[in-house]
Amino acid sequence: MEKISRRGLLKGAVIAGVAGATGAWWLNAGQTPKEALDNMFNDALTDLPAASISAALIKNGQMVWGKGFGYQNLDSGVPATLDSIWPSLGSVSKLITWTALMQLVENGKVDLHGDVSGYLGFPLRNPDYPETPITPYHLLTHSSSLSTRRMTSAPDSMADFFCSAEGGTLKDWVDTNIAPDGLKTDLKKVFDPYRPGDFPQLTADPLGVISGYSNLNAMVAAYLIEQVSQMSFEFYTRRFIFEPISATDMAWTTSTLDQQRLITPYEAKRSPRPPVMAVYTNTMREKGYLSSVEVQMNRDEAYYAFTQCEYDSPFNAAGLLGSSTVSLVSFLCAFLPSNHAAQPLLKVETMQQLWQMQRLDPLTGSAIGLGWFRFPWGRNEVFWGHDGGGPGILSRVMIDPYSGDGLVLLLNNFFIDFRKRAALLDQLVKMLKKF
Repeated sequence: MEKISRRGLLKGAVIAGVAGATGAWWLNAGQTPKEALDNMFNDALTDLPAASISAALIKNGQMVWGKGFGYQNLDSGVPATLDSIWPSLGSVSKLITWTALMQLVENGKVDLHGDVSGYLGFPLRNPDYPETPITPYHLLTHSSSLSTRRMTSAPDSMADFFCSAEGGTLKDWVDTNIAPDGLKTDLKKVFDPYRPGDFPQLTADPLGVISGYSNLNAMVAAYLIEQVSQMSFEFYTRRFIFEPISATDMAWTTSTLDQQRLITPYEAKRSPRPPVMAVYTNTMREKGYLSSVEVQMNRDEAYYAFTQCEYDSPFNAAGLLGSSTVSLVSFLCAFLPSNHAAQPLLKVETMQQLWQMQRLDPLTGSAIGLGWFRFPWGRNEVFWGHDGGGPGILSRVMIDPYSGDGLVLLLNNFFIDFRKRAALLDQLVKMLKKF
């Protein structure tokens, strides 16, 4: 397989602009923006490091640039492209879940501020605050008091969250683990000790996301969608989200996607991660999800493949959406008024609700609307989107609904140098002005 070369002296000026999160964008003499992006991302494969990268720029509601870098699979040497399919987008998947929920709100089938118990078919109450209802609004704003990571972020549970193929339906999991009479329901694990909707008291997230952040919010929302629509979550989202925007490469189970285009997820041997995160890597390896065999990308880089990571469990609504970059761009463009290629998924007034800031976390500085996170940029720009992470994926999508601009950045390795990732995002925003 062809090896990726280390950066040459002529690329030094380009990557120097990426080395600092606020570095200027420098073009070599005679270099076009597309050539500069090629150089930057080919270098980023080594600098982050990542086995593959996919990036796209959206301008005025249309993709003006996009490209895959690195490999779908290191053993085969098949190059990554925009049509390569990522088996998981991490928590970017939640944007699909929130869209489906807001469709039901928009259609009058769900009350944004109503008690979810009436939709679920069983009472969902924090035992410390039994008189306080949990609402769809609480799910969307991560203020429901559903466990902040407790049930899904311990090393064992996080590994299984992404990689197990434990079978069963979402209903089976909810009935067993969350419903009051569930065989495995432990309310001390299901809930955190604060009143739903009490923003100042939300539990701090141990992984540094906005306080109160919980994968259970998306799972309960998906189950609510099933109960109200009388369709499986998978069928509902395919019919009312994927099909209207012609996103043929989106699905919740990897077995239904084109196997020839699936990206193999990897972790780099020299991943720059804090020691506490090594616990997750060791658990992945102990459970057999992460291979112990090194795969060489070049003479300087070795990777371990998530060869037995199935990305197929009842947790899919929280983080297991598989997609090509092309289909993901189609989804984002469906929220842009300037886009004319995709059918709108929500009414304009509903979309405007998504991007009204509901709360600001004083601890992390994160701000959230209805499921979408706010990313201020520079002095005047504001993007809305989501981050995602997991075995072999670190993702970011964001759009400016008013200018019609946006971007996608997908990295095949969760434990990368986050400063360089921030710099890449910064440079991509600056490059939007070059197109």
